[in-house]
Amino acid sequence: MKIAILGGTGDLGRGLVTRWAKFHDVIVGSRSEEKGKALADEYRQIAEKHFGSELKGSIQGAENTQAAKVSDVIVLTIPQEYLLGFLPTLKPVIDQNKILISPVVPMQKVNKHFVYTPYSIGEPPRSLSAGEAVSTILRTNRVVSAFHTVPARKLAQLELTLDYDIPLAGDDKDAIQVVSDLIRQIPNLKPLYAGPLSVSNLLESITPFLLNLSIYNKIKDPSIKVC
Repeated sequence: MKIAILGGTGDLGRGLVTRWAKFHDVIVGSRSEEKGKALADEYRQIAEKHFGSELKGSIQGAENTQAAKVSDVIVLTIPQEYLLGFLPTLKPVIDQNKILISPVVPMQKVNKHFVYTPYSIGEPPRSLSAGEAVSTILRTNRVVSAFHTVPARKLAQLELTLDYDIPLAGDDKDAIQVVSDLIRQIPNLKPLYAGPLSVSNLLESITPFLLNLSIYNKIKDPSIKVC
C-alpha cells in the first residue's frame, strides 16, 4: 500500500511515516519536492536504524500533490490554520478510490486554555469539523477522522511502547476497515469506531480537552484508554 503523509514535518507526521514504513511504501509530502526528499532521507535513517532487516517498506519524498496522486491513502498532517486553503490544491488528484485521513483539529488558545473552533464554510456559513470540511471541499465520502488523541511526541519515538485507543469516524465501511488495520499495525494502538463522519466534531474536541487537562493538572502527554 502507498501512503502519503502530507505536511509531515511535525511529530505526528514523523511518527506515522517511520512506523508505517515497516510494512508500507510511505511518501513524505511537502510544499517543495526538495524538502519532501530531505525529510524522507531523515526519516528513512530513523526507520532503518530502529527496524533493521524488519523494514519491509520504503520512504520517499515528493511535492504534496504528487505524493497524493500516486498514493492509496492520504494523511493530512496539515496545520489547522492552513487546511481550508490547502484542500483545493488536492482536488485535481482526488478520486473515489483514495482514502483520506484527517487528524486535524481546529482550535484556539484563549487565555491559558484551548477551545474547539469548528470551521465556518459556505454561504450561508455552516459550522463543520475538519473531517467534514475535507469531505465537503474534496467531494468524497472516503474520509476518516482519526489520530486526534495519540500523543504525537511519543508516536515519533519508535523506542517507546504505546498503549492507546484511537477513536475514528467515517461514512465509508471499506475506508474505516483500511484505517483500522493501519492503526492496528502500530503496536498497542486499538481502533474504536465512534460513528459516521458527522460525529467527528466530538473526536476532534477531545484534543483541546486533553490539552487543558495537561495544562491545569500538569499531566504530560495525556491520551485516552476506554475500559
